[in-house]
Amino acid sequence: MNLRFGLNLLIYTAAFSKKDLDLIARAADLGYDGVEVLFGDLDVLDPEATRAALEAAGMDLTACAVMTEDANPCSPDPAVRRAAAARLRRIVDMTVAMGGKLVAGPLYAPVRCLTGRARTDDEWRWCRDILAAAAAHAHERGVTLAIEPLNRFETYVLTTVAEAVRMCREVDSPALKVQVDTFHANIEEKDIAESLRLAGPWLGHVHACENDRGVLGTGHIPWEAVFAVLRQVDYCGWVTIESFATGIVDLCAAACIWRPIYESADALAHDGLAFLKAKANAAHP
Repeated sequence: MNLRFGLNLLIYTAAFSKKDLDLIARAADLGYDGVEVLFGDLDVLDPEATRAALEAAGMDLTACAVMTEDANPCSPDPAVRRAAAARLRRIVDMTVAMGGKLVAGPLYAPVRCLTGRARTDDEWRWCRDILAAAAAHAHERGVTLAIEPLNRFETYVLTTVAEAVRMCREVDSPALKVQVDTFHANIEEKDIAESLRLAGPWLGHVHACENDRGVLGTGHIPWEAVFAVLRQVDYCGWVTIESFATGIVDLCAAACIWRPIYESADALAHDGLAFLKAKANAAHP
């Protein structure tokens, strides 16, 4: 089980830009193999400077991308869907410019864009077509897309691993995989570890999050079972810690964090990496 361990920089900043490049070296000093950068406002990103900082630190990169309401793959408006396709192409191209090979996240719909009803067949078809086009472009550029099911309070489009696997089956591209986030799986899956097994050959990315998004190992995520399944399915990708900077008002509002969930971002990153490595080693001594 040749895992790589990443740190999502949302633990420090809500919008990674050139002024945040020092965070890459900080994560390297903590012992991570790479960092994960939010692709939200694409205009604040500096691909060339980011790539240089990554190369200087000997670090790799994954992207965590989100869609916007004016670029929504599930929109009934064809113009909005075309904008979604263009955004996904740009996200892939920017990832390549930074030297990355993986884009993960809810690439199928904007977060918290809820309609008050269940997903329709039309929305599924529109989304599938946009993801198919994005996956074709990603495959040409040597990039993998990993779609992340979110909990029911953040999306109505894909909330379970089974739905994400179905989407991957229908798109049928080697560039489209499934991301499993233990925070969301804790809400929506009957068995977190078994959801990883269900993802199986489509498993393309893992977000390691405690059930309250706090310090790993202090909640009730069944980490031993999670790593046992990762070993059994021979997963060799990224396991990336995701939490959120608690001092940033807008970010906390977006993530619905209303109280402190850890004492120190650096401590969460340091202790979380040690925890993950210990669990991985125990699963595959």
